[in-house]
Amino acid sequence: MKDIYINLYSAGGVEDYYIPVPCRGVVKAFEVMANATMVATGTITLARGTTAVNTATAPTGDTAAGTVLKGVPDTTNKDLVFDPDSSTAANTKIKVSLDTNILGGVANVLLHITYDDSAHVAQAALEA
Repeated sequence: MKDIYINLYSAGGVEDYYIPVPCRGVVKAFEVMANATMVATGTITLARGTTAVNTATAPTGDTAAGTVLKGVPDTTNKDLVFDPDSSTAANTKIKVSLDTNILGGVANVLLHITYDDSAHVAQAALEA
């Protein structure tokens, strides 16, 4: 397992950021904190291309500055494999998307991604 920490400066509003993956693996967990209130129903999504793998949603009543908001793995796509050596560009980086509601304005956002670098794919044996 690897812990990836990223500090983003957000101007508020819809934003996308890209984090290159260090090795082949999957996102196992995700949590976020901000130095400003995270507004109710706003989301921060981690994705491979356009496919969400984990989403943090601020609950009703907002999330106070400095409070940890945990992401929820996507039930279908939580184990999508990222690979820096992939020929598909979307598979080489984690896309971080902030929606228009998550922040009320300028903020620093700290992401903590738990990245499982022991991902593997089962393959049928080839005939000799």
